[in-house]
Amino acid sequence: MNNKRISILNIPIDILREDEIEQKILSLSESGENNQICFITFKDIMRAQFKKELKLCFSKSDLNIPITVAAGFAASWLKKDKPYIHNAFTFVIRLLGVLEKYQKSVYILGSRKKNILLSEKNLRTSFPGLQIVGRYAGSFSNQEEMNVITAIKKSSPTLLLTGKGLKGNNLWLFRNRNTFNPGIIMWGRSCFEIFSGKKQKPKEMKGLKLFMEFVLSIILPWKLLSYFLFFILLTVEKIRK
Repeated sequence: MNNKRISILNIPIDILREDEIEQKILSLSESGENNQICFITFKDIMRAQFKKELKLCFSKSDLNIPITVAAGFAASWLKKDKPYIHNAFTFVIRLLGVLEKYQKSVYILGSRKKNILLSEKNLRTSFPGLQIVGRYAGSFSNQEEMNVITAIKKSSPTLLLTGKGLKGNNLWLFRNRNTFNPGIIMWGRSCFEIFSGKKQKPKEMKGLKLFMEFVLSIILPWKLLSYFLFFILLTVEKIRK
């Protein structure tokens, strides 16, 4: 399944509707290749302008899911098709639901040991048909790294779901993706803190939350400056096109 992509400041952004998620996930899981999924925030777009490896990571990623309203604004300003803005945690839940439906497997990596153990327990309860083939806390040393990679490779999960504590986040997966067996790899930010009950599920970016984001951008000078730079870069891209 080939979904439509647009480019925002040379960062590929996928246009994926809610009703297309299941087929897309199934397609990636059965492609026979190693496929990376990245959540794209406003900070990611800006950082990638100055960090070549991160830009390369996003350009090579098989699915870039926008979770920032800035992507919608940028698409409108550049007169491109507007992407659907997803909630990261909701997307992870949908992803796990699809994998459970088709009796796939997951390896969970990240967070603290207590959180990852609680996450495993709660995931087994919430997704009884999902095979959890391994787990490891994210605060492993450089000496332990090869053992962790070997364990993941041996378990050959459909999905390698990672979270906080992983050095490099998306970049760690990008650097090591060719060492893993075919499947899906993804960094889910605070997913294990939410699964373990240590953090509340984030709300959708609309209504009051959008207003608060706007207020913060005015109160915090550095944030206002970053938005201004974003707008300047978009305008330059628009003129060039």
